[in-house]
Amino acid sequence: MKKKIIILILTIFIILSGLSGFLIYYFVFKGYLPECTSTPFTSYPVEMEKISNIVPLGNLNPPGHTFPTDHMYFFTDTNKYPGGFNVHAPGDIIIEGISKVKCDPPQDSISEDYSIDFAVCKYVWGRFGHVNNLSSYITNIIGEFGEIYGDTVYSWQVAGRNYTSYYKHVNIQVQAGTLLGIAGKGGGFDFWLKDDRVQLSWVNQEWTQEFQHTVCPLNYFVGDLKENMFAMLKSWDNKSVFPANYCGRIDFDVADTAQGIWTREDYINRAEDYGLSLVYHNFNASMGAISIGYAGNSSWDSNVYTFTPMEDGFRNRKFDEVTYDGNVYYYFCREFRIGTTYTKVILIKMTGNRSLRLQFIDNNGNPLPSDPRSLWNEALSILYVR
Repeated sequence: MKKKIIILILTIFIILSGLSGFLIYYFVFKGYLPECTSTPFTSYPVEMEKISNIVPLGNLNPPGHTFPTDHMYFFTDTNKYPGGFNVHAPGDIIIEGISKVKCDPPQDSISEDYSIDFAVCKYVWGRFGHVNNLSSYITNIIGEFGEIYGDTVYSWQVAGRNYTSYYKHVNIQVQAGTLLGIAGKGGGFDFWLKDDRVQLSWVNQEWTQEFQHTVCPLNYFVGDLKENMFAMLKSWDNKSVFPANYCGRIDFDVADTAQGIWTREDYINRAEDYGLSLVYHNFNASMGAISIGYAGNSSWDSNVYTFTPMEDGFRNRKFDEVTYDGNVYYYFCREFRIGTTYTKVILIKMTGNRSLRLQFIDNNGNPLPSDPRSLWNEALSILYVR
């Protein structure tokens, strides 16, 4: 009886606090969660027969995902399955929060969808995103959304689109395989998983707090399920990942080098929107990638540029070998090539152990010199820090 009273009091406190649902729930109720096993997921999270590919961690899509993305994507062919696919509980979980998100203007004709936060065990928790509709089982339990029902309301803006989220704190225990909703009407579905026993590290730990316990969800599934999903790790154009079974990564920072994630010194509100990633591609771990958010030049920002890294010289040098040495390094990326010549180039120079400048040069379709370092103009460069 005393235990029930304590839980009730703490639940009331959580609802009244209006703070982030899972963080409070997790730290307060951690003692009541089950012990963790190595493979707590015993059921597919979606109808796998309708899935065309699974995108590894670390996807780049600036400005919203200028930094390597901390969740995976499950995609379907909307021509074959316009109604999307079912979403199921992958294991015995406790749903602790559900949000209804509205976006204006609509994204891919979708104006609202849902996310589901859940606890797996004492140290593991996750989220499903871009759930288009909730199952009747869930909606019958949680009722309507809105501030008048005690929901926490958040508003934000990304890439000119306004978002409003209504977050509802709940405590719903469901068994593996339970139908939670439908996703994929817009093509994709997001799957986050965090494990507090895993600690990732960046040079700047302040604006990476939400990423620090990220893990590959597929590793938490039992035998055949895990194997079958790893076989579906593919690129957007349906090519197998390299190396085989590469689930991606998000933590690339190497201190005192250019490798990793950066942001403009004058960023506003969200570091990632104004960020810069000097990392490796999530489809091909051997391919260098430069992801640029809002850099102040609409002709080249909000894009990803790729190249084959070199281990010597100043051209396409591996990021972890670019240091505060006074040199300018240049990157002739695949996207800059016309025929056998390059008409654009990215120049990088570290100006301190935690600062660098980036200059983008567009020669208006004309060939650039084979060594464009002489074109460096610090006054035209962008300052990034971390």
